[in-house]
This record gives sequence, structure tokens and C-alpha cells, in this order.
Amino acid sequence: MEKPDHILFELQKMSIDLALINRNHYLANTTRRENDIEHSFTIALLCWYIHDRYKIDLDIAKILKYALSHDFVERYAGDVNTFASTEDRQQKVKDEAAALARLSTEFSDFPDLVLKMANYELRQDDESLFVWTVDKMQQLIMGGLDNWRPYREISITFERFCDKYTEQLRKSSPYLRDIFDGLIEYSKATYTTKP
Repeated sequence: MEKPDHILFELQKMSIDLALINRNHYLANTTRRENDIEHSFTIALLCWYIHDRYKIDLDIAKILKYALSHDFVERYAGDVNTFASTEDRQQKVKDEAAALARLSTEFSDFPDLVLKMANYELRQDDESLFVWTVDKMQQLIMGGLDNWRPYREISITFERFCDKYTEQLRKSSPYLRDIFDGLIEYSKATYTTKP
């Protein structure tokens, strides 16, 4: 018997691989870290909620596709912490470009997936920037739910915390800037290492 559509199997294998990639944040009040599949699902859910709640005039199908696929490059590049060194962040860009090239070949029979992964990396449309911003917002939500444990573990000072999120706010989606700013200000008030 001939094997059915090979992409069905490849997508499942990629989901398994991504479920094995642990991120910096813990699932609140546990010793288990969030993995890439849980993260992508949560980003999609947050995007959907924000889109509907705030009546954002963007393409929800495109947003959800970006949200689901935004970290697929981590299958080969791994996850790099937002607060990693400049050198590590520069290497991340190179590793993710190589991963995207590899995934583009592996999933050439799923051109919309390849296009969404590539366009997300470029962030040249409003929907990809919207998802990128929600991704940054989710870090704050996860940190706040867990008393900033991953931030404390790597000794992120209040000043560095503020600088990083101020920088991200400047790059954020105009559709989310006020919401993101409010979340940053709330997070600053609860951040456990503040002076």
C-alpha cells in the first residue's frame, strides 16, 4: 500500500520535535518549562482574543497562520532567550536563516507554510508584526504569572528589564502599542528585582 501524503507525517514529526524544545519560561508554579508547541498555541489564542476583543482590522486567518508557524525555525535553530548576549542574538539570526532554508525545502509541497515562515521573519506586513508583538507580550504574561522566576534565574536587573521592553515597544505593532505599553507598565510595578 502506498503511503498517504508525506506532508501529513512530516508536519506531525515537526510538531513532536517542537514539543521537545523547551523555552526559558516555566509553566507557572511548576518545574516544567513551556515548549515551542505550547508557546505557539498560546500565541495563536492570545492573538485571536486580542483581534476580537479590540476589533483589530487585520486578517485573522493570516494572523493565526503566523502565530502557529512563527517559531518553526526553532526546530533546527533552537530557542534563544530575549536577554541573550549580542553575539548569541546575532548567531540566532544566522541559525534561523539556515533553518528557514532547510524547512523551505522540506515543506516545498506546502508553499503557504513556507511563505508564512519567511514573511514572519521579515515582519513586513501588519499581521506578522502583530504576532511578533503578541509574542513579546506573552513573555511578560508568563513572567508575571510565575513571580518573574526565569528572569531572576538569569539575574535580569530592573534596569535591563525596562530597557529591553522599551526597545521592543518601539518596534511593536501600532495596533498593539497601547496594550503592550500597559502590560509593560504593570509588569514594571510587579517586577521582583526593582529598586
